[in-house]
Amino acid sequence: MAAKVHLSPNYLATLFKKEAGTTLNDYVTRTRIYHAKRLLSESNLLIQEIAEKVGYKDVKYFTKLFKKEVGDSPRAYRDQ
Repeated sequence: MAAKVHLSPNYLATLFKKEAGTTLNDYVTRTRIYHAKRLLSESNLLIQEIAEKVGYKDVKYFTKLFKKEVGDSPRAYRDQ
């Protein structure tokens, strides 16, 4: 991302945190989880497919992040 806007990664991270009030990594994670929640609610895709669609190749890592952010596993979230 930094290369696309011709900034160093550290400077971009500093600017982003100053403007958004959160780190770039946290923002990206929350955005991915938001989209995963929509896909879980609105589709019949497998959880592994959803993980891949939102940018995670490792479904176990995706599940861990999802549970940390949402409080439930992707399967439990879908079942609600």
